[in-house]
Parts: sequence; structure tokens; C-alpha cells
Amino acid sequence: MSRSILALAATIAAATTVRTIQQHRQHRQLLELEIHKAHGRMLQVATTHPDLDPIWVRNYPEHVKQEESGALLMCQWWLEFWRTGLNLGVHTPNVLRENATSFMTDPTGLKAWALTRHRRAGQSRNRRDRIHVGLLNAAYEEAGGPGQYPDSELKPASAL
Repeated sequence: MSRSILALAATIAAATTVRTIQQHRQHRQLLELEIHKAHGRMLQVATTHPDLDPIWVRNYPEHVKQEESGALLMCQWWLEFWRTGLNLGVHTPNVLRENATSFMTDPTGLKAWALTRHRRAGQSRNRRDRIHVGLLNAAYEEAGGPGQYPDSELKPASAL
């Protein structure tokens, strides 16, 4: 065989591999987006009717009052929005850093992160999830969260 045929075959094989990887990545991103949409719909119902999903009250009975449930669900929605956006490449770490700093100025946002940050760190699936947790932890610490919630190390009654 001539070298040009071998070079052409190698080029075709490389292009096929790259295309397969791109298709797999796009499929994964579409699945993640669909899961995010479904989660968003669940949170929409739970936020408007917090009595239907008292997960915060049930998981953190010593820390969360019934009237806080809707606001904490909204915080959860924002946290998942940013995590998914970072995973899909829609949000950059710089954008997330800025949003996290602003989020932690709100007492409810600070409380939501205080109660869930360790569990979220333990559930990180990939490098971007770890970046998400790291950026939010940095903003939480800057906002004085550990001093305001020294007992946030307590484990919830069940998984959130």
C-alpha cells in the first residue's frame, strides 16, 4: 500500500473517532439537560406548594421551619441551575464565582449552602461538580458562613 492510502485511512479513522466522541458528549449533555428540566419542574411545584414536599423540614428539623421550605427550595433550584450550567459549559467558573458571592449575601442562600455543602461535596460526580462546590464553599466562607452556622456539620435525618 502506498503511504498516501495509509495516511488517508488514518485521517478517516481519526475523524470517525472524533465524531463519535462528539456525538457521545452531545448525547450526555442532552440527557443532563433533560434531567435538569425534570428537576426544575419538580422544584417549581414544590416551591409553589412547599407543603407537598417538606423535604427541608423533614431532613433538617432542628434547623428549618415550615415557612422556610419554599425559599430553601428556590435556593436549591439556583444551586442546581449553576451546577448544571457549569457541567454543560454554559456557565464559566468566573460567572459562577460572581453569582456565588451574591448568593451568599442572602441569609437563606447562606443557610441552604450551610446545610447541604458537605453532602454536595460527597456527591460530586466530576471535575466540574467539584469546581461548583469549591466556588460556593469559598463564597460561603467569605460571607462568614462557618461562623454563622457552626453546627452545619450535623448530619440531616435523611438524604436531601
